[in-house]
Amino acid sequence: MASKHLKHCNYDYIHFDSLDERGIDVALLYDTTAFKVLDSEAFAVSLIDDDGTPDYTRDVLLVSGILDNEKVHVIVNHWSSRREGEKETEFKRLASSEKVSEIISSIKQNEEHAKIIVIGDFNDTPQNNSLKRLVDEFDLFNPMETLRSFTRGSVKHRRQWFTFDQILVSTNFFKSSKNEFEFFKANIFDEDFLKLFKGPFKGSPFRTYVGPKYKGGYSDHFPVYMILKK
Repeated sequence: MASKHLKHCNYDYIHFDSLDERGIDVALLYDTTAFKVLDSEAFAVSLIDDDGTPDYTRDVLLVSGILDNEKVHVIVNHWSSRREGEKETEFKRLASSEKVSEIISSIKQNEEHAKIIVIGDFNDTPQNNSLKRLVDEFDLFNPMETLRSFTRGSVKHRRQWFTFDQILVSTNFFKSSKNEFEFFKANIFDEDFLKLFKGPFKGSPFRTYVGPKYKGGYSDHFPVYMILKK
């Protein structure tokens, strides 16, 4: 944000240090001319390894604020990876899903018709139980469900595409008045300049690092985005 290329953008961010073992945190970057922060809080996800010792992952971040005169709640996630296997690590992502469930329930106790946006890298697909339970329990809409195909996703692993990066919204984004935001569309931002253009991994995200080696790319994930309209 200190870059001269960003000076005119009026960006600020919300960030808390977590106990994550890899030193990774979540944060919300926002435009101060469009979004006014009212409150923010980080929620730890409690995990226990097979040997009974505590395991630490990223917190879940809740930021509530005013987006162009309308109150919204944004829940930011980066759930545990599948590094040790999908099934072996599923309980960790289910624990994060339960924490999101608790946060949404708390919001709705105080604000029944709250507008909620759940975003992040979930390391699960829209078809996994960790995401489906949130959609079913809280009447959320996940536009990423229809985006993944054999030739497209937000991340590629072993030549297979996955849509781990997702944006979910409460369905009252479809019942807005003329003065409120409505959901318009969501998509994966996978423009060609973000991709490797040659070699065996052609078409995959152009990574910043591969192991310790700096490659000068952007990320091993494509970003996803949502457009709201009035």
